[in-house]
Amino acid sequence: MTTISAVSTSMSAISNGRRGMRETTTTTRRCLRAANGASWTTISTISSGEGKLAKRRASGVVVPRASVGDALAPPAVFEAACGAAEKKGAQTPTTTLTLGFSAGALIGFGALLMTCVGGASPALASANPGLSAFLKGAIGLPAGLTMVILTGGELFTGNVMVMLSGLLTGAVDAGKLARSWALSYVGNFAGSVFMAWMAYTAMAAVGIATTKASLPFGVAVAKGVLCNWLVCLAVWGTMATTSVAGKILAIFWPITTFVALGFEHSVANMFLIPHGMLLGADVTFAQMMTNNIIPVTIGNVIGAAVFVAGVNWLAYGKK
Repeated sequence: MTTISAVSTSMSAISNGRRGMRETTTTTRRCLRAANGASWTTISTISSGEGKLAKRRASGVVVPRASVGDALAPPAVFEAACGAAEKKGAQTPTTTLTLGFSAGALIGFGALLMTCVGGASPALASANPGLSAFLKGAIGLPAGLTMVILTGGELFTGNVMVMLSGLLTGAVDAGKLARSWALSYVGNFAGSVFMAWMAYTAMAAVGIATTKASLPFGVAVAKGVLCNWLVCLAVWGTMATTSVAGKILAIFWPITTFVALGFEHSVANMFLIPHGMLLGADVTFAQMMTNNIIPVTIGNVIGAAVFVAGVNWLAYGKK
């Protein structure tokens, strides 16, 4: 009887233990579900090898997580931009220059597509200029920027926003910012001119080149500001999503808008104007630089620095 009683007690203890384990497991699962459903999480411990940005996060900064779909909240996008700046700052000069060349060539592809579709439709431009402008915006540069983003190209206009975000938060220093800007700009110029030379048979570029090289300085700057404000919003949007479809959609509307409204993108113009010059446009190198490339570049920098990197730093990055 004593043995039977001991066995019974042991079986009861085992049963209770299993019940306790089930309850513990259920409670753990509930906690995990609750944690996964939360919109915010606090980073309290981060390994010391993640760089300056990691040290900044390790102070207990509250970082938002996406609770619906794959979209990130704006503060998390700003953190992503700072992280991207840190990675760009760590690249070798050869890498940045090579990826810059690739980005310039890909933007050239998009600009060529825009030229062939919109510039080759004079009847539509005459009969329905609004539809013609939308067509040029929807077909061309969105494809170019999509290819740049998905292939990891170094586009100067986007780098202005990304690297400045990193500088403002201490993720990179001024030297790395200057190096990234300079190398991506040179690479973009080389890739764009190379693509212009490769595609010099597209006759529609002559009129575009002449028009762009005749802009007053102030007008070119203003068009550059508005252009890169929209371009950087497109880049921002791609950082807010992890899906390819989401990145493409994030790019489409801002880029379509800036092209349809006639704003100026310095890297696209590095293709469009030399392309027209090769085809006989009455434009000199000095006119190209002073009437378009230089003022548009200034405007592009202002648009990114003030209206995207600056605004989001004041909103999310200034501690």
